[in-house]
Amino acid sequence: MHDHSDSPFQLPGPVPAVSVGRLPSGSLPALPTMPTTRLQLELLLKEPAVDLKAFTDVVSKDVGAVLQIYRLVGEEYPEVDGRPIRIEDCVVSLGMMRSFQMICASTASYSKLYLKEWHRCRSIAERAREIALGMDGFSPEEAYLVGLIHRLGVFPGLLGWRLDGDAKAIGLLLASEWRLPHFLILALREEQGPVISPKWRLVLSRAVAQAEAFTKNQGG
Repeated sequence: MHDHSDSPFQLPGPVPAVSVGRLPSGSLPALPTMPTTRLQLELLLKEPAVDLKAFTDVVSKDVGAVLQIYRLVGEEYPEVDGRPIRIEDCVVSLGMMRSFQMICASTASYSKLYLKEWHRCRSIAERAREIALGMDGFSPEEAYLVGLIHRLGVFPGLLGWRLDGDAKAIGLLLASEWRLPHFLILALREEQGPVISPKWRLVLSRAVAQAEAFTKNQGG
């Protein structure tokens, strides 16, 4: 399997220009998933006994894969009650084979700028998890996902999606349309503007600062 990470982005079909205030649900393609993600999941599924934790760990490292899982869960559980939140619980609910099929359905290519942002969000997510481990009242898993998805509204522009509006507003709208977990919507709302009691701002600001310092030290 070849890695097409340096290939330019190409949509399978044209995406119409859409105002951020009237985005039709399901009107946009999924974010791309990495070829390495799909390959690792395929290899795991070939094992006689599939390791659920290993499967979930691979999914969690790819923002496109995470969003594919959450979008499908949101479609199947339109009401909040009973909807799984943890990625592992989502995979159990959907089944590993179905989860894999949904992740593999997102095969569009992407630009180097998208890949750079993908890696940046991964770096921030990992640091957010470490920061949350030392703070009361924070779930390290939730902190990781907040770091991974907090710039959701930036990805459409990098993929050539024709959406009108501010990136932060686009991210919040996409999260609502795709029925992402409430803690992610809350974090994106904090990113958009002032809120009375921000929960994630401190974690994110520290994680971003650490990730940027690391990149600077690496000469990136």
